[in-house]
Amino acid sequence: MTLTRRLLALFVVLCLAVTACSNGETDNPVETDSAPTTADAVPTTSDAEATTATAAPAPPTTSDDTDEQTATAAPTDTEEQTQSPTTEEPTKDKDEDAAAEPLPDGTITALLIGSDSRSNDFSGRSDVIVLVQLSEDREHLNLVSIARDSYVNIPGQGQNKINEAYARGGIPLLRQTVSELMGGLEIDFVAQTNFDMFIALTRWMDGFWVENEHRSSVTVGSTGRQIVFEEGRIKLENTDGLIYVRERKTLPLGDLDRTERHRAALTGMMQRLVEIREEEPEKLIELLPMLHKNVKIEGDITVEQLMTMVDIGAELDSEDVTSLMVPVAYFDMTSGGMSIDVLNKGRTAELGEAMRNGDLSGYVEKYGTSEALTGR
Repeated sequence: MTLTRRLLALFVVLCLAVTACSNGETDNPVETDSAPTTADAVPTTSDAEATTATAAPAPPTTSDDTDEQTATAAPTDTEEQTQSPTTEEPTKDKDEDAAAEPLPDGTITALLIGSDSRSNDFSGRSDVIVLVQLSEDREHLNLVSIARDSYVNIPGQGQNKINEAYARGGIPLLRQTVSELMGGLEIDFVAQTNFDMFIALTRWMDGFWVENEHRSSVTVGSTGRQIVFEEGRIKLENTDGLIYVRERKTLPLGDLDRTERHRAALTGMMQRLVEIREEEPEKLIELLPMLHKNVKIEGDITVEQLMTMVDIGAELDSEDVTSLMVPVAYFDMTSGGMSIDVLNKGRTAELGEAMRNGDLSGYVEKYGTSEALTGR
């Protein structure tokens, strides 16, 4: 197996990684070393030493744990130039070119699922659901989240939270539910991962950068450590990345803002993967054990086509990515006391039509990309 073939799921895993993040409440987040260890070819470090840095604009480093820590803030332009070594553009070998295969015509749409399982049996509920769509011209990527508490029709089951679809019928029922919600959207393949993958991949990357919209702080229940996520560009490392994308209690719109964090982390991870692919391609082989244990892919897509998507993803910039969520009108309670997110049916229908057409520009021009409640 060539190195290129070992890249076959990297783009998908990047998308998947963020979906492993949201398993349960975060009133008392617990730091864990449950992710794959070095025996699985995943480098790990002590949580007490690894989550860290001050908010000063300095090169990211690790330090001893303290009572209060702040995620690393972005360096200045000068510092970025200093930190970033100049490397020659990697040369593709003949085998790499031969491995690529053209994608089918039209848009490519994937459903990304993250279950709250801590094992590789992919059980539990799908607490994170993201549609990832590559445009027909291969120059744009759409990321559309569906809040886990969205109250929708589950075929054959009636109205319920969308994450119940996976719990009751696995991938097939969730795939059907999402497709029908978006007006019959064709989903080409489904990619799924679990809790362990996010921590392992964050460590393998040595962290990644995100644009954080809302300042928040979280106290880790197991250690008493307080983590501060400042507004702006910050670096997430080790278990801080998982805590960042799981948090909702301290965010203005709770779970809705959390979906934005999922997509921000996804974007940051994609950018970090491109850096590793260009500067440390030999490191990619370390992902194989993680992929084998923690990733499941179903659908009509070949190994070679996945590799083509890796190459396309490496060419996309942040301005080529549209990130939003299925619009929620208001929060409510069922007669049985279950908290639900009531979707804006009209806007959801428009979003579904835009996705079926493979172009969200008109929808975004009309409604924007805010996660704010739309009202009744």
